[in-house]
Amino acid sequence: MQAIAEPITLTEQEVVAITGYHRAAFQLRRLQEMGIPAHRRPDNTVMVLRVYATTRPAVAAAPEKPEPKLRLIRK
Repeated sequence: MQAIAEPITLTEQEVVAITGYHRAAFQLRRLQEMGIPAHRRPDNTVMVLRVYATTRPAVAAAPEKPEPKLRLIRK
């Protein structure tokens, strides 16, 4: 029995379905807002690895927000 292998990257239709946009610049911006890494190919299409769109990162894997460094001002 053979397993059906999925492609390693999302298709153009899947990227449009996730982002709601057809233009690469808008797709990249929306994917960045969602925290999904994406790259622009030389043919101006967006490449997203399937693993980033189908799995959820662990809460511990999320980067911590840096706290502001405050200085005490005395007069």
